[in-house]
Amino acid sequence: MPTSPQAQLKQAAIRYDRPFPVTLGKKTYHCRYLKEWVSGQISYLIADSEPNPKADAKEMIKLMAKKNTTPSKAISLLILGSYWKVKLFHWYFWRSIYRNHTGRELSEALTQVYEALDLSFFFQNTILLDQMNTLKKRMTKIELKQLSAELQSEKSQVS
Repeated sequence: MPTSPQAQLKQAAIRYDRPFPVTLGKKTYHCRYLKEWVSGQISYLIADSEPNPKADAKEMIKLMAKKNTTPSKAISLLILGSYWKVKLFHWYFWRSIYRNHTGRELSEALTQVYEALDLSFFFQNTILLDQMNTLKKRMTKIELKQLSAELQSEKSQVS
């Protein structure tokens, strides 16, 4: 089955891990395709910044601050791209991005990465997992007791 030249170029870029340019403000960085560890860190970052439905006012303020820094942290992880670079430089680099760039610049950089990496499957999986996690959080003790009682009554009817 013949493929288009663009698809072949993209496949070669992924196979040989060729960097692609991402413009952030006046600087251009070179990002590589996501490694498993970096994508796990981004997933953790997104899940960690999701609000708890039962959060009080103090927790909500902290979560709003986390939401504000999430794009900077994600871009830092994407640009650094490897375990050792993240471990050594992420703590400084995301703060530098947060201080020196506007929300519009961050949004444009995230869009460039999203288009280059075709991340729709990654974010779809993250959204599905987050929704499953939210459903678990919504179950109250009463619902659990009701479910347990129903299972016990079904078990006694079968016996």
